[in-house]
Amino acid sequence: MNFSKMMDLAAKTFLKYGTVQVVDIGANPLGGNPPYQPMIDRGLCHVIGFEPQKKPYEELIALNHPNATYINSAIGDGKTHALYCYKGSGLSSFFPLRQESIDTLQFGGHELVAMEEVETVKLDKVSEITSIDYLKIDTQGSELMILRGGARKLTAALAVHIEMRMLPLYVGEPSVGMVMDWLGNKKFEFHNFVGMNKFAMYGTRHVGFNRSQRQQIGDVDGLFFRNLTRLKDLKSDEIGRQACVAAALGQTNYVMFCINELVARDELTDQNREAFRLIITE
Repeated sequence: MNFSKMMDLAAKTFLKYGTVQVVDIGANPLGGNPPYQPMIDRGLCHVIGFEPQKKPYEELIALNHPNATYINSAIGDGKTHALYCYKGSGLSSFFPLRQESIDTLQFGGHELVAMEEVETVKLDKVSEITSIDYLKIDTQGSELMILRGGARKLTAALAVHIEMRMLPLYVGEPSVGMVMDWLGNKKFEFHNFVGMNKFAMYGTRHVGFNRSQRQQIGDVDGLFFRNLTRLKDLKSDEIGRQACVAAALGQTNYVMFCINELVARDELTDQNREAFRLIITE
């Protein structure tokens, strides 16, 4: 499949359903482009991103992404928390690293360099956000705190892309089960893992060791769609924006699922569906 060609077709097909409102919490650009970059490149979304660490925030501003607003603020429960700042900025968290995990997993940057008192704001209290279509959260343990503080605004959200820990990395962080239960109770249904971080076990590297031998799953990025099994409960414009998000994240089967529903509603045609099918299967 030619991904770029597919996204170009998605832009032509789904833009009529409105610009995707993206909220990115923990927008640190450490890992490169965000997963929704294909939507940025084609003018399909508006982004509001949050990053409490000054240096990563400045790096976000320097990207000069069109139609994006970045805020140097921490989203949470509205209270003040200690932010544990580690040498690897991607590890910084409101929770301290778990020593047992440091001793078990092979990873660097876990040296604590500072602790800062950080005031958080609830997602529901952020005036810059009037609506959310696609929420991405990568905050090293405070994901459930953020979800709970945004329950009102999330009632109309269409997709949640969230980091979930399969093996505890921080002391006191909520379990993956707690996060999934909360989302399920809010009508977000799990679709797929769209990212996975694997570790080598400490002290196991040897001559010839390669990436395939990193077999301990630490965390995953889970993608949830609202009313995935009850698509008929969504409006056509909501389905169109869900399809746009799915396309950007490479979830072509869900794209076709949405298209089928839009064809049934006479929103799209059989020709639209066939155009996607040909690109996806080429």
